[in-house]
Amino acid sequence: MRNTNSAEAIGRRAALGWLGSLALRPTWAQGGEVPLDLIRQLQGPIPALLQELHVPGTALVLLRQGKPVWSAQFGQSEAGTAKPIQADTVFEAASLSKPLFAYLVLQTVQAGQLALDRPVMHYLPQEVFKPQQDWQRLITARMLLTHQSGLPNWRSDEDERTVSLRIAFEPGQRFNYSGEGYFYLQRVLEAIWGEALQTRAEQQLFKPLGMRHSGFVLTPQLDGLRARGHDAQGRVLPAQAYKEANAAYTLYTTAADYALFLAEMLNTDRSGSHSLNAASLQAMLAHATPATDRAPIARPGLAQGLAVFWGLGWGINTTAQGDINYHTGTNSSGFRNYCQFSPSQQTGFVILSNGLNGNQLWMRLMGELGGRS
Repeated sequence: MRNTNSAEAIGRRAALGWLGSLALRPTWAQGGEVPLDLIRQLQGPIPALLQELHVPGTALVLLRQGKPVWSAQFGQSEAGTAKPIQADTVFEAASLSKPLFAYLVLQTVQAGQLALDRPVMHYLPQEVFKPQQDWQRLITARMLLTHQSGLPNWRSDEDERTVSLRIAFEPGQRFNYSGEGYFYLQRVLEAIWGEALQTRAEQQLFKPLGMRHSGFVLTPQLDGLRARGHDAQGRVLPAQAYKEANAAYTLYTTAADYALFLAEMLNTDRSGSHSLNAASLQAMLAHATPATDRAPIARPGLAQGLAVFWGLGWGINTTAQGDINYHTGTNSSGFRNYCQFSPSQQTGFVILSNGLNGNQLWMRLMGELGGRS
C-alpha cells in the first residue's frame, strides 16, 4: 500500500502547492521584466527535478537590468515536514561566502589599509605556519584571493590535529583552490580592522545593502529561519551551528539577500559609501589567473563558457557575449548553491538548495537560465 504521508509524498505535495501559488506570478516585478516563457520553463520542471534528485527545496532569484526582478521558492526546508521554503528561508551559502568576503577585502584596499601585493606577514607577523616555511613570506592578499598561495583547500586530518599548515608549491605560480587561503586572509583582515568579520560585514555590506537575513555566524534570528541540509538520498543531516566565522564557507543567507549582493556587483552607480569604485570593481573582475583545473560552465548559445579564469574572489567564464562571473558552493552539511552575473548583459541569478544533489539541479536548469541570466 502506498504511504501518502511519506516524506516523498509530503515533499511532492508541498512542492506542487508552491508551484500553484507561484504560477506566472513573480514575487518582484520591476524594470527588466522576466519573459513569461522563461517563468513557465522554470516553474514547470523544478518540482519534478527536486523529487528526482532528492533535493527537498530550493530558492531562486533572477536579475535583469542589474536588479532582482523575480523570485520563486519550491519544496520544503526540511524533508518529511510541511514547512515550505519561503522568501526568508536561510541557507548555508557555502563557498558563495568567498566573493562577499573578497568585496570586504577590496573595500579595505580601496581605503588604503591593505596592499594587494604586499606579503600578508607584514600585517600579521605573529602567525607563522607550522612547520615554518620560507614560502610563507611570499604570500600576498592577491595570491590568497586568486587561489595562488600554494595552500590546500583544507588541511589534512593529521595537520588539523597537529595545527600544521603546509604550502604545496611556490606561491604565485599556479591556481589551486584554497579555503584555507581565505581563512588565513580573514585572520589578516581582522588584525587590520581590529574587529571580527561578522561585525565588519554587518557594517559594510549587510546593513547598507539591506541584507537583513545574512550573517557569517548563526544568530537566534537566523536559526529560526534556516533550512536543514540533506544528503544525496534526501535524508536530513545534522544541523551545523557556525558560531565562529570562516570567510570560506560559514555565510548564512537567503536567495533574496544574496541577489542584493549581485545587484551591488552590477550597479553602475559606484557612489555609495560602501561601494567599490569603478577601478576597484574592474580589478576584482579582471582575469588574474587561468583556472586550468576547472571546466567552463555549460550554457546554451553565446553564453557557453570558453575558458575559465579567476579574479579577486570570482570565477570568470569568457563567452562570445562577454565575461560571466560565477561561483559555486558546497557544504557537506547538505547545501549546494550557484550564482552568476553578466556585467555586459546586466543579468544574473542565484539558486540555493538544501540537498547535496543541488548541483545537478542548477546544471539541469542552466539550459533555461544560463543563456539569459
